[in-house]
Amino acid sequence: MPQKILCCGILEKELEYVLQGKEVEIHYLEPGLHVDFDKLGKALVQALDGMNEDSVAVVFGLQCHPEMERMVTRRGGRVIRAKNCIEMLLGERLAELDAGGRNFYLTAGWLENWRRIFIEGLKWDEIDARQNFGYYDRMLLLDTGITPVDDEKILEFFDYTRVPVEILPIDLEHFRREVEKLLEEGKS
Repeated sequence: MPQKILCCGILEKELEYVLQGKEVEIHYLEPGLHVDFDKLGKALVQALDGMNEDSVAVVFGLQCHPEMERMVTRRGGRVIRAKNCIEMLLGERLAELDAGGRNFYLTAGWLENWRRIFIEGLKWDEIDARQNFGYYDRMLLLDTGITPVDDEKILEFFDYTRVPVEILPIDLEHFRREVEKLLEEGKS
């Protein structure tokens, strides 16, 4: 019987890549729900209850919702041990990058969904975006090599934030190890 996984849609391509050939059943929640804790909480609880299984592996950051761990464990699930999707991908490398400046991190999923997250979810116009992103020195787009980097989307996001976007090639080994650890916990 395949293990069930509930994941944020932001990491869909990365999760499917690291789980190729594994017997799993993956359910995704809409990207960007973390901007509204009520919506995320309701969607998470509904999905977990609907999956009707005691040991669902949840691939969401612990800080995506203030009650993430409680909501998941209360329903018999397990949540990955990372604050957010960026920490899932970078692990300890995140601290090294943060030491080099004030960075905002993007994935291909974030770049694909930035309008849904910032404009629709947070209701930020360009002025709000520039005020909120003005703190950052740069945007680091984590390029896993799975999804082609779309220069036009990068330019559109830059036009919205006015913060330079730099591409940082990364591998998925840390993410793979964290997901495998989470799935292994479900076998115990």
